[in-house]
Amino acid sequence: MAYDQRPPLLERVVAAIVDIALALLLALVMVVAAAEPGPAGADEPLAVSLVAAFAMTLPLALRRRRPVGVLVFVVLASIVSVVSRVLPVNGAVVTYLAIALALHPAAASLSRSRAVLALVGSLAGINAAVAMSVTTFPGLSWTEAAVIFGGLSLVTIAAWSTGRAGRARRLYHERLADRALTDERLRIARDLHDGIAHSLSLITVQASVANHVAAERPEEARSALAVIESTGREALRELRRMLGVLRTPEEDGAAAAGAEQASLQPSPTADRLAELAEQATRAGVEVDLRVEGVEGLPAPVGLSVYRIVQESLTNVVKHAAPARCQVRVSVDEREVEVEVIDDGNRAPSGLPGGHGLIGMRERVSLFSGEFSAGRMPGGGFRVHATMPLESVPA
Repeated sequence: MAYDQRPPLLERVVAAIVDIALALLLALVMVVAAAEPGPAGADEPLAVSLVAAFAMTLPLALRRRRPVGVLVFVVLASIVSVVSRVLPVNGAVVTYLAIALALHPAAASLSRSRAVLALVGSLAGINAAVAMSVTTFPGLSWTEAAVIFGGLSLVTIAAWSTGRAGRARRLYHERLADRALTDERLRIARDLHDGIAHSLSLITVQASVANHVAAERPEEARSALAVIESTGREALRELRRMLGVLRTPEEDGAAAAGAEQASLQPSPTADRLAELAEQATRAGVEVDLRVEGVEGLPAPVGLSVYRIVQESLTNVVKHAAPARCQVRVSVDEREVEVEVIDDGNRAPSGLPGGHGLIGMRERVSLFSGEFSAGRMPGGGFRVHATMPLESVPA
């Protein structure tokens, strides 16, 4: 689904009105200056001066939509007008304001090198034109010209600087948005891995068991199929919940409605650890579950506790079953502690921990906690995690 990333319509309309008003205001100033009688006026006929004034000012109405094109046009028109003495002294002063207004959106849209080139080129061009024509301005000395047009150059530089500052601020917010999007994608990937991939691994293990004992021990095969059924249902609920998060309300059809309804279901937390223990027991792992003080545990921490125990028990089923396993979760005023120990024999693979251990470590690190996992000297495997509750927002 495509989204309109432009500013809101009202904001665009207001910006367009402001640009049109500025263009008309500068054009009016130019017209008044060109029509002024006496030595301060222009050398050319009034009609020519009006054409030059409109050429420098009216394009500013499009400065946000075509910033580079408007800047080039305004600068060239200003240089030609000043050199040809089409405009009077007052008109030459206004050209700097027109260039400043054109530079602002250009500086906000161009890269750093091109923005600097635009600033240097604009100021060099208009100042060179003024220097060539300053002797023709009646009653204007070089000192006065340096003060007036030097100050106007500073105004132009200030307009360019505000444009660059606006661009930097916009890029900063875009980076923050991209980082938030990346973090959300990683969170969804972790949930999919923990909730779906682990269930599928358990289903695969139980299907293999059922296939090997179906002929000789049908009771064990039926038990394995029961585990597959319950695990598959849980995986389907998890998948629907995740799809409910990813879908948008605009999507039509019964699938979208069902996913939206599933998205309202709460994420699993520590109060459902007994379900995990039951699933592991039915898969051939004798689980001793001890849980203390999980009532009122913050939802983010509860979800992490659930996922850590889920991953640990899944690994026991995959790599150590049949085995005995002790799961201990305790919560006090300062922290929550999770420990999963099994006595199974695992063949050393010589490979680093997979995505499951990495995911558990990442979940613990979100709360500035500590995580460790590895084989114990006497045999078996231990997973241990502590997460301080003070780092969790109330």
